[in-house]
Order: sequence, then C-alpha cells, then structure tokens
Amino acid sequence: MHSINTKKVIGFSLLFIIPFLTIFSTLYLLLKEDEVKGVQIERVMSVQEPYVTNLMPKIANVNEEYVFVPKIVASDFSNVSITIQEGPEWLWVDGEGVLRGYPFIGDIGTYKVVLKVEDEVGSSTITEYVIVIDDEE
Repeated sequence: MHSINTKKVIGFSLLFIIPFLTIFSTLYLLLKEDEVKGVQIERVMSVQEPYVTNLMPKIANVNEEYVFVPKIVASDFSNVSITIQEGPEWLWVDGEGVLRGYPFIGDIGTYKVVLKVEDEVGSSTITEYVIVIDDEE
C-alpha cells in the first residue's frame, strides 16, 4: 500500500494555486475596473517628446568619414527630424538622419555638438563633444 506524502501534496498544490490566484485576481481587477470597492486602478497615458538614446563617437579622425547613427525614441517616427544646433562646419545630417562628416587637418581640436530631435509632440536636445585627431602623428 502506498502512503501519501502530505508535504508533497501541499507543496505541489501551492505551486499551482498561488500563480493561478495571482493571475486570476489581476485579470479580475483589470476587467472590473472601478466596480471593485477599495481598489482604484489609475492608467496614465503620457506623450513624450522624442530623444536620442545612444552617444556619439567621441573621436573623429582626420581624412576619415565620421558617422553617427542616432537611435531615437519617438511617438511618431514619420515626423521626426534631427538637426545640428551647434557644431563644426564639417559635420552635417544626411537625408536619413545620420550625422556624417569629413574632418581635415585644419579641423583638429575639440567640438561641442548640440543635436535637436523634434516631432509634433515636442523636442529635446543632446549635447556631446567630438575630438578630431590626426592618426598619422
């Protein structure tokens, strides 16, 4: 005759009952919304201005192409634009929103670059610094 191990039965029961109750009660509260007394569910919808999530490369080499592909978070990607508010003359934004440039020997130095990302919701800026060096020295 087999004996039933009470601890194992209780353990397995709790292993399945607790997750089931957690999921079921959460769904119940979400579906009933304001009908549940003592529980208030608040939904916050926020519209956020676009912003850049990655950093620009810090070094640009003389006579080599400098490229920065900004990763942008935005509500509406169809109307996002990126512009250089402040930066060196050798740096520009191409038609796909990629920053490109070709620094020459006369461009050696440190440059402050301020980028503005804008859409219909709003705008944000990011400030970075780029150092132009001559690799051949």
